[in-house]
Amino acid sequence: MTGAAPSSPTGPALRFGAGGRFELRPAEHRLLVDGAPSALGGRALDLLFALTERPGELRTKGELIERVWPGLVVEEGNLRVQVNGLRRLLGEDSIATVPGRGYRFTAALHDEAAAPARAPVAPSSKALFGRDADLARLQAALAGTGCVTLVGTAGVGKSSLARVAAAGRQGGGAWVDLATLTQEAQVAEAIARALGGQLGGGDPLPQVLELLPAHGEPLLVLDNAEHLAAGCARWAAELESRLTLLVTSQLPLGVPGERLLRLEPLPVGDGVDGRDAGEGALALLVARIRAVDARFDVSARSLPLLAALCRQLDGLPLALELAAARVPLMGLQAVHDALAERFALLSRGRRDSPARHRNLLDALDWSYGLLAPAEQSLFRALGVFAGGFTLELAATLSGDEHVSRWDIVDGLAALVERSLVSVNGEDPPRYRLLETMRAHALAKLGDDERHSARRRHAAAVLALITPSDDAQLWLADMENVREAFLWARANDLATAAQIGARAARVMVFTVWRHEVTDWLLSLQPAIEAHGGGLPPQVRALFWSMTAYLLGIRVDPRAVAAARLAVALWRPLGNPTELQIAAAHWVRAFTEPVPELDEACALLSQLTDGDDTPQAQLRLNGALAVAARIRGDTQALLACMEREQLAARELGLQQRVQVAENNICLTLVRLGRFAEGAERTRALLQSIDPDGSGRNGSLPWVLNALVEALVGLGRLDEAAALVPRSLAAGRRFGTTVAWLGILPLLAEQRRVEAAGRLAGYVRRLWTANDTALDPRELQALTCATEAAQALLGRDLAAALAAEGRGLSDEAAAALAGA
Repeated sequence: MTGAAPSSPTGPALRFGAGGRFELRPAEHRLLVDGAPSALGGRALDLLFALTERPGELRTKGELIERVWPGLVVEEGNLRVQVNGLRRLLGEDSIATVPGRGYRFTAALHDEAAAPARAPVAPSSKALFGRDADLARLQAALAGTGCVTLVGTAGVGKSSLARVAAAGRQGGGAWVDLATLTQEAQVAEAIARALGGQLGGGDPLPQVLELLPAHGEPLLVLDNAEHLAAGCARWAAELESRLTLLVTSQLPLGVPGERLLRLEPLPVGDGVDGRDAGEGALALLVARIRAVDARFDVSARSLPLLAALCRQLDGLPLALELAAARVPLMGLQAVHDALAERFALLSRGRRDSPARHRNLLDALDWSYGLLAPAEQSLFRALGVFAGGFTLELAATLSGDEHVSRWDIVDGLAALVERSLVSVNGEDPPRYRLLETMRAHALAKLGDDERHSARRRHAAAVLALITPSDDAQLWLADMENVREAFLWARANDLATAAQIGARAARVMVFTVWRHEVTDWLLSLQPAIEAHGGGLPPQVRALFWSMTAYLLGIRVDPRAVAAARLAVALWRPLGNPTELQIAAAHWVRAFTEPVPELDEACALLSQLTDGDDTPQAQLRLNGALAVAARIRGDTQALLACMEREQLAARELGLQQRVQVAENNICLTLVRLGRFAEGAERTRALLQSIDPDGSGRNGSLPWVLNALVEALVGLGRLDEAAALVPRSLAAGRRFGTTVAWLGILPLLAEQRRVEAAGRLAGYVRRLWTANDTALDPRELQALTCATEAAQALLGRDLAAALAAEGRGLSDEAAAALAGA
């Protein structure tokens, strides 16, 4: 295999060595030794030219291999052979080795005229995506003299943005790449070379000032300054009045007058309809994939995967570029699935990139290595948090009694300053590690340290979700609740049972309800096998909340779970929890069986004489369910009104809204459609005034309004609500919308759609081997009978069979057609 020819060296002749005995002539591609041509081979000459282009600066092994053997894959041993050959000719002190990184040309230069020319800003070869606003801010900040610092996490694209901004500036600028330097004393020499000169002996400041143009406002860019921040700060203070200084760094310099711009990851869209394909993270990912595989096409199938990749990689440009390089070989789905091992996947970047940016792990190790030991310890511990955290949660992670809250505050401040942790503008603030940073932090944890941090995290989450706390205070931390539960399920059964049960208490009207139900069901085998070793209160709470959630699913297992919970709470002397368990027992039934009467009698007995709003809320909420099962609509309405009154006395706004929705539905059942529609519209305006759809009661309220409008014969108004109703159901994981949609289809005489969707909905409602409740059965019967009446039983059955195979998207499209 033949590689591309090395690029031809240019520039003036360069003399070096004792007495200037070596003369390197780029234009002639040769080295003279004492005036005579040397016998160096082509590779050695190419290597020497590459080293002397930037005397004194580190040239990484990757850079040199790419320069001397372009397009070829060679071992580092070849590079060492050529370096040793040059040292034999030029002297051992002519080339210094930087262990593990590369080489530096260190021979003394003798020809002043051959000093390197001013290092201009080279135009960026990469297009920017989603950075128009950032570029405009940076260009505005660069107007006038002073120091502008562009800060952001590793791989976020600071250098790329700076290069575009600097190259577009009139007169350009001088560029200093500090990444290869290792000592602050080297900054002055690097600045001098960038300005087209070299330092002699003595104070470097006047020598650098002498190199500045006499007129105008020159631009000097100090790129990758985080590891030499103190030295750069000193030079910024000296030079800011004479020029415009642009610094890229992971942390601010902290000099007076510094103008700070923080660069965030690229915006990440949902990719649902392709609107985001031309900008931001998605556009960058697609462009980089096409750069290595021009055949790659964005399709309806690939778009969601591309968007998911962008989300998983936090919109971080470096991570997106590294992932893109893997797609042609592995395929998009395989790259997406392999992100669990992201640091193995996201390697092998562009060979013309800085060395630490060719591998995501190297980039993050560089940032991590700049932290103090205490900051590293805190960063590692913070990896256990998912989806963000508060200062109070962070303070629970320290296992060292000598680490105070203020140590945590200071440590967080340092991590935020170094762009490893982000903080929002809320009060109190929430902190977050990007998922890439979080994976890196977790990878740095040792086994013992990880187990200890996980245990403290689970304990903190359990304390966070105590029943006395306002649920809204910790619902923002549900991803932490999930993380703690999953760890505890494998390591601490009692903690897992308590986390799942306590979370279940407020999950009914949130997107987490189904997941929390699955948590409890996943624990059931272990609880049944080893529950005897758990504290009695933990077992009783687990079975009580399992019954509660199974009852909401209309799962027949709810009755046995509730019965067991009642039996477990009876001897424990906790009347409140016993009342709650008895209420769950009542709610678990779907038919008017004798055991329902037994459960109602127990609940009434337990609340007899207890007129507190809490007790009345439990009693009337459960008795309302019993009245509905028995078909006693008047009793149902009375119980709901008493339940709503108790919730209002307790200030439980969501329970008031739930009770109001149930009252509206009951009015519809009683045929009082106009009253039901009026109250439901008022409730809808109350819970969703701006149409944002964040309230967990929304699916049920929209369905109640659809049913009321169908009862009034206002079918067009009902049909207009169908897309919104289905969207709310998808968001909160419920299929309640179909209770109103199926009767609507029947009234519209859309019998074929009704027949198909009857099959689809029956599949949904019986997916967990659960029995249909009376309302579900009524809705299905309405749709099925309408289809049978006009199409006949056989065709209606065929349509239902066809409907059972519909996807969710196809069913939604059919319903809203």
